[in-house]
Amino acid sequence: MRRLAIIWFLLLLASCAGKEAPAPEPEGQGPKVAMIFPQAEWETLKPLAAWALESSKGILELEWIDENGADFQARVKAVTHDNSYAAIIGPEYSSSARQVAQQSLSYRIPVLLPMVTATEFQRIYSESNKTDPNIFCLAQSDLSQCEVVLNKIRQDGCNYVIILSRDGKKDDYSASFQQYFPFIAVEMGYIPFSPIYETPADIEFTLHYLFIPEAPEYALFFVPSSLQDMLDFDQVVASHKGEPMPHIYCSDLAHDPSLEGKLQGGPYEGFSLGARDSFYASWKSRFGNDLPGGYAQVYDCLTLVADAASRVEKGAAKSVREALVSILNGTYPGVSNYLHFAGNPWIAPEETIYQNWRYQDGKFTIKGTLPHQDEGWDLIPSSVEEYEEPLFEPEYEAQTGNFAVVVATSTGMKNYRHQADALAMYQTLKTYGYTDDNMILIIEDDIAAQTGGVVKVLPDGENVRAGAVIDYRLSDLTPEDFANIVDGIVTEKTPTVVRGGKGTNVLLFWSGHGSRNEILQWGSDTIDSDAIVAMLEKAEPNYRKMLVVLETCYSGSIGEACFTLPGVLLLCAAMPGETSMADVYDDAIGTYLSNGFTRAFRDAITAYPNISLYDLYVSLAKRTTGSHAGIYNGLFYGSVYRNTFEEYLVL
Repeated sequence: MRRLAIIWFLLLLASCAGKEAPAPEPEGQGPKVAMIFPQAEWETLKPLAAWALESSKGILELEWIDENGADFQARVKAVTHDNSYAAIIGPEYSSSARQVAQQSLSYRIPVLLPMVTATEFQRIYSESNKTDPNIFCLAQSDLSQCEVVLNKIRQDGCNYVIILSRDGKKDDYSASFQQYFPFIAVEMGYIPFSPIYETPADIEFTLHYLFIPEAPEYALFFVPSSLQDMLDFDQVVASHKGEPMPHIYCSDLAHDPSLEGKLQGGPYEGFSLGARDSFYASWKSRFGNDLPGGYAQVYDCLTLVADAASRVEKGAAKSVREALVSILNGTYPGVSNYLHFAGNPWIAPEETIYQNWRYQDGKFTIKGTLPHQDEGWDLIPSSVEEYEEPLFEPEYEAQTGNFAVVVATSTGMKNYRHQADALAMYQTLKTYGYTDDNMILIIEDDIAAQTGGVVKVLPDGENVRAGAVIDYRLSDLTPEDFANIVDGIVTEKTPTVVRGGKGTNVLLFWSGHGSRNEILQWGSDTIDSDAIVAMLEKAEPNYRKMLVVLETCYSGSIGEACFTLPGVLLLCAAMPGETSMADVYDDAIGTYLSNGFTRAFRDAITAYPNISLYDLYVSLAKRTTGSHAGIYNGLFYGSVYRNTFEEYLVL
């Protein structure tokens, strides 16, 4: 018997030889939760997670996924299509969150986002949340941060505001600030300046003009897209120590503990995600340092999912998603705040607590906290401008006809809305008597090929591509060719042109992208304001009056450049320092269908064809969200109160 026991023992040893050590036990044995964050932060986040789940041990099994890992996309697809996962917490960055959110829609797995505050992200996914909510942002969008920062700037007595950021078209994080900061600044009475930077040399170029005796009157709001950006910015600031310095405010990304001691310039100030007062003391007692921005929100994500899983376990809810919706319809006593999701949009809490941080003498300090209530991102200008009447009414020849040019200057599904709006405008003008003989349509027409020939400006709307006759593909024309078309110059490339004269009213509708410094995009090319002005000056014999409707970012800069052009009036979607906003998002094809300014324009002229041009502007100003629609060059056009849009309807 003893020999047999020894043999069995030896066999057992042999069977174990060469085997790897057993894998570590998962964190908990309950429903699986994917924790998606950069691996560099796991060392700090794992103790936080253990603390958050102390009172509910075993209820969740945490699986950590590296947000920056090479297999990130594959892991996300696997998690979002596996119904054994109860929820996803993270990722940290909006670019990663877009991928997770889109994949999550298949099985409606709940995604809790503690730090994703990109306004555009929240706008998009609030639409899918209207029916079956599954995206839960634990903080308000960056629009709220813009309001908080600007309130502090005004409180500090600054008279001028500059926002320095990367190009929002290339960077999700910058986009929120670039889109909304100028709008809110205008509402507060500022005239914002918004340069962009690509290199430290661009930062130096901007700051060079602020090291002046009047610098204390200026507020510079810097938006770094990475920690390296902040280090580059700081190096420039530090090199100018002793010179007059503007007040420098930074967005929340700059409030990173790893920067402490590395930044040599300053002082810098800003706001990041905070918490209720009691949590600061608890954090300090447990970890011995100041609370990093967003960590209270991570804590709340974990306790929310644990509470939801407990409800499912007790039979009070069928799924974690259902339980989360029920919890957040009430008021949840989180450590970041008392969380309550209500109304529309149902994607973020009604109130977020921000912490006011300051960096000086090599260290961060928290000056205090500030709760902020959000009213959503559909910002409407608070007032419209009275318009000065011209000293005299220009004399025009009798009107004998009309002509229209409708153009969309972008391509691809990402820019779907520009071609869709152009086609919708084409169809609207058709209802008012325009024909393909007195209207020129210029679009690339590449989106129709990807949508089965169906193009809409509303998810349940009509096909605005149906019956449209396209005169030119955008890619077949250069900016110079377009000028020939407007100026009525027939060439081999431009056989169809505006056929007008001093009795012809011309309507030019333009939808596309615009850039700072008075530049409009033309596909991969550009047209600057000088070229636009030259084109309109050359076209003068070809029109009686011209109404130019510009649906682009920064379009007001073109409006200003056209000052003194006789007989030309411009309606622009945004002021010179503002972006214009996309309007209707369609989950089915994953893109925006229309722009707010164009929708407001079409609605106004459809409801009131004889609307005065001033009332048309007022309607646009009151219904265009996120930018200030403008009317330009009225002094050289005639009374915008007496002249009406009816002149641009076919006689």
